[in-house]
Amino acid sequence: MKNILLILLIFSAKIVHSQTIKQSFDFANQLFEKKDYSGASITYRRVIYFDKTDEFRKECYKNIADCLFETQQFDEAADYYELAFFQQKSDSTKAEVLFRKLACFLVLNNFEYAEVELLNLPNNLTIEQGRRKVFYGAILNFSTEKYDLAKEQFLSLLDKNDIETQKKVEELFIKNEKINKLSPKKAKIMSMILPGLGQFYGGDIKNGTNSILLTAGIATWGVLAAIKSASPFDALITMVPWFQRYYTGGYKKAEQIAINQKKARRAKVYNEILDEVAK
Repeated sequence: MKNILLILLIFSAKIVHSQTIKQSFDFANQLFEKKDYSGASITYRRVIYFDKTDEFRKECYKNIADCLFETQQFDEAADYYELAFFQQKSDSTKAEVLFRKLACFLVLNNFEYAEVELLNLPNNLTIEQGRRKVFYGAILNFSTEKYDLAKEQFLSLLDKNDIETQKKVEELFIKNEKINKLSPKKAKIMSMILPGLGQFYGGDIKNGTNSILLTAGIATWGVLAAIKSASPFDALITMVPWFQRYYTGGYKKAEQIAINQKKARRAKVYNEILDEVAK
């Protein structure tokens, strides 16, 4: 009798434990549907910890990855998509996980890993997945400065009859090529020759003007002080460190301004291309 009672107690405990895990899993799904991704992620992790029979564990990996993706925790999301990939049964669902993982690496600017995931995509994709593969490939190639390949891929996504949009995309790529003419090295040399000139070249009038006024002002102050001083050499020596500081800082800043300008202009062109393709 005692043995039967013990067996019944153990069996009842297992049922309660199973129901608790299922309730937690269902609750996590409810949180996810309500877009409480932080709460859902915590609850899914709790399910994984207590689910010793692996009844719900496999479904939790992708759900946690999606929660992390939605909360922009892309690094950790990529790790969970890796775990989720091996739990998928069909090529189509595996591809969806890879697309998400690929997106994480693109956002993180981890282009080497992104390229690996792009190559890992299966060949038997749906038509929609095939277009997404081309789209992600175009983004990857643009990000790695393979602009000719990116242009070809972006254009392939457009309606062949939409001549106007095709023309706009081609014009944007021509605009992108012109951005390469902006040389940070040239900006630096120009400001070494004449303070402020490199900033003007980079399109930063305010910093260019400041650079001219500061260096010219310090030089003028040093010369006037030397003329009026009983010891002109000492006055000039006092001025030199200040002049050197602003002169050196000026041409270094000119180079950085040109770099930032290139990035900003390229980002603007890139976003305009995406807008045209998304129409």
